Amino acid sequence: MNEFIYRDELIETSAEPKNDGVNVSINANRYSIIPAGTGRYSVELNGIRKTICCVIKDNKSYVDIDGVLVELTIPSDDSGNAAGAGGGNVEKDKVYAPMPGKVVKLLVNEGDEVTKKQPLVIVEAMKMENQVNSPSDGKVKKINFADGDQVDTDTPIIELEIEE
Repeated sequence: MNEFIYRDELIETSAEPKNDGVNVSINANRYSIIPAGTGRYSVELNGIRKTICCVIKDNKSYVDIDGVLVELTIPSDDSGNAAGAGGGNVEKDKVYAPMPGKVVKLLVNEGDEVTKKQPLVIVEAMKMENQVNSPSDGKVKKINFADGDQVDTDTPIIELEIEE
């Protein structure tokens, strides 16, 4: 489950990967989304297909739909990660993918000292790269995946040993 804020209203979404893209549920609506190039997506709702453009900067997503710019805010927890990242898995000693995808690049090794909000891994999901940050200060205890591995939101990518 992911969350966005639009016009001061919290919107909950869920995503289900499919062969050529992802199915996204927003409230009672279900959308089929297929990547159509960098930052461009083909979206289908009730048989009507539109091309949208999306840019993510900091904790904001900007979506252009038929020339109308929609700004979505991604709420964040104190780790600097999107709230709800990892399908609701927000733990101080574990790092989860924000949505199912592929590990593009691990930025740390086992045994490395890390600081809160330090980038640890890049995960590609829906043709977008997502930087996942450390939820706290500590040491990398275990890395469960390698570059190129597929990840889900239930298994931690990285486990930390927290400094008390």
